[in-house]
Amino acid sequence: MSRERPAAPRPGLHFEILVAARHLRSGGGQTWLTISAVAAAVIIVIFVTALIFGLHRKLTDLLTEAIPHVTIRVEDPKPTPLTEVPGAPPGPSSSRIDQLAPQQKDIDDWPRVIETIRALPGVVLVNPVVRQQGFASKGSHTVGVGVVGADPALQNEVTPITKYMVMGRYRDLASDEIVVDTELAKDLNLVMGERIRLLSNTGASDTFTIVGIYSRGQGRGDAYVTLRTAQSLFGLGTAVNIVYVKLRDIYSADAIADQIMGLVPYEAKSWSREFPVFLDRLRMQSATAYLISIFSLVASSFAISSVLIVSVLQKSKQIGILKAIGARRRQILRIFVLEGLGIAFAGSAIGAVTGTLIVFLLGRIEQPAYRPGQLPEQFFPVAILPAYIGLAVGAAIVATVLAAYLPSRRAARLNPVDVMR
Repeated sequence: MSRERPAAPRPGLHFEILVAARHLRSGGGQTWLTISAVAAAVIIVIFVTALIFGLHRKLTDLLTEAIPHVTIRVEDPKPTPLTEVPGAPPGPSSSRIDQLAPQQKDIDDWPRVIETIRALPGVVLVNPVVRQQGFASKGSHTVGVGVVGADPALQNEVTPITKYMVMGRYRDLASDEIVVDTELAKDLNLVMGERIRLLSNTGASDTFTIVGIYSRGQGRGDAYVTLRTAQSLFGLGTAVNIVYVKLRDIYSADAIADQIMGLVPYEAKSWSREFPVFLDRLRMQSATAYLISIFSLVASSFAISSVLIVSVLQKSKQIGILKAIGARRRQILRIFVLEGLGIAFAGSAIGAVTGTLIVFLLGRIEQPAYRPGQLPEQFFPVAILPAYIGLAVGAAIVATVLAAYLPSRRAARLNPVDVMR
């Protein structure tokens, strides 16, 4: 009497999904351990990436927030040797080139310059400025100081004065008011509401009321007045001597500076050319951030793979039973790939939510301001980057599915009798 062979599972994914779900449910603590391993790997990648790129952003702000991205001024005249001057008398001449004495360099057509630059893509702000050296005095005590005259709202976007204010105000500065730094206030023994005298290099002078004191902690800073006040004090009429430009992308400063020089008859210098050391530091820090993120991603993928490979190998007997009832090798592979997908999606979702929440809560921790009147800053300068969260989730899913597929592919080729023995 012949024995009936077991009926093969019906084609389609219903059988594979059913078996994969039963495997996950029957796994109990082991299933949750595997899901936890995937979640932990995603949390680590999100945390490391948020921290390293948060530090990178903070360093970038510290190096570039107080300087314009492009500076426009009248180009200094280049000295020419006597032998190259047309009509110069023949005979011996000195080969030494003496730099010309400093000359007044004004930008009279700055409204046209600003209109031209604003039309360029990537330009966020254009600020006409008068920047000169002068003297501040109180009584018989006189101290040299840099004087910046600009529209307070625009200048605060170029150099965030209000961020560093110890006391007082800046944005609504009046024509007879001035903002000074703590070093100048200390040297002249100045207090809020007191009046000081500014003397320009043209000999003109005027008195101003102190309405704000700031500190960047980087030595003596400039004194800030309104644009019209500085134009009058330094005898520039309606002209300015410098134009500051802020860009959307600070690393495009070189290209935009070259573009500006082709449009206006003035010299345009990018921050990266004026401060090459800053650029080198930012590039090194950026490369370090990417390397750490990549290695964290790779290490987490290997950790996920190790845990899941062991989990799949422990199910060799189940694979033998499936083959004994007629399951094909392709169906067995689908079962374990579906198990891997279930673990990957569950672990990645838990890890993404938990990791983002941890980073968010760390970002809410503040350190006390080190200067009076300052807003507290983040103790952990973290950055929540959706693109990197998605990358961490994607890498975890790929690593989990591969870790489930490779060992199950090998086990599916074995003889069911040998597997169950």
